[in-house]
Amino acid sequence: MEVMDDDRRWGLYIDIEGFGIRYDQTMEALIPLNALMAGIYQIGTKAYDYTDNVNRLFAHQFGDGFIIVSCFEERSLDRAVSIAISLMRHVLGNGGVAKASIAEGGFSDIKNCYPQPIVDAANGGSLPLGAGVMTIIPVMGTALINAVAIDKKSPSGALLTLHSSNKDRVSSKFEMKAIEKDLVSINWVRGEPDSVTEICTKAALRSGTESDRIDWLRKYIEDNHLPPVWTRTTCYEQRVSI
Repeated sequence: MEVMDDDRRWGLYIDIEGFGIRYDQTMEALIPLNALMAGIYQIGTKAYDYTDNVNRLFAHQFGDGFIIVSCFEERSLDRAVSIAISLMRHVLGNGGVAKASIAEGGFSDIKNCYPQPIVDAANGGSLPLGAGVMTIIPVMGTALINAVAIDKKSPSGALLTLHSSNKDRVSSKFEMKAIEKDLVSINWVRGEPDSVTEICTKAALRSGTESDRIDWLRKYIEDNHLPPVWTRTTCYEQRVSI
């Protein structure tokens, strides 16, 4: 069950699949992470301009993943889904794969709730730690907690998921199917929803054609030693044969 909250902004949690294994092997693991980071930045600055206070986004990094949060509650979750698909395609086009989940909840600045010595010493998100440095996370909320909970419930694989109770808030232009644990999976490889095309065009993201994306996913699978269940689930949910 999702944690209930009076604030119902959507939260999109997205991270890089296989980052830990690839990072141990080579710094090339940073390529898809950099693509994700740049993609979020480009969407936030190019797809939505600086005067758009209604649709502005807030994004925060947590290791190899990010939480992206809307400014206000949105009746439809199409924008969150469109952003997720755009980013997952951009990462795929740069040699990696991502996994994403969408939920809702509150999100706020909590740094003033930390111990007073920490608050007094903090400069932005860091503070001196003797001769070293401590970094702190200045934000938290159920938008992150709920989205990560969906991510943890999701099957192994490069999937885009949300709770089945929200399926009617996503339009039929996206291909959806029910999966285990009261979740819905959205096909992020196939199809060309106009909202995704618009975001990718404005933000200059690498999206490719449907045929390109299928080839990229097959190549990723061929080039990496992946658990069979990961490959089966990813390909089955995206309707990609291997």
